[in-house]
Amino acid sequence: MIIDDEIGILNLLSRFLKRRGFEVHTAINLSEGKNQLEKIDPDFLFLDVNLPDGNGLESLPHLKDTYPSLTVIMMSAFDHGKMRSIAKSQGALAFLSKPFSLAEIDQIIV
Repeated sequence: MIIDDEIGILNLLSRFLKRRGFEVHTAINLSEGKNQLEKIDPDFLFLDVNLPDGNGLESLPHLKDTYPSLTVIMMSAFDHGKMRSIAKSQGALAFLSKPFSLAEIDQIIV
């Protein structure tokens, strides 16, 4: 699953993950993404930090509490070392700085 308000990122990641054999669900904001998470059990959640209806990083603890086995990869165009370490300490597997390479995604999903 991908939650990001940037359509270009959604399309790029979606096509890439589908080519890797994943079923992909997308959402352009947190509320839509949370609604979908109640219905599906994704292998991964690619979660943007800055979304129109909230902050993905601030939502991470609740998501990990609600879905403890969910593997979360945080994404942001603003890569601050502090943000990266907070994401990791709150259970994110990885933190991707935008723009990222598809090779980085391959290293994470193997």
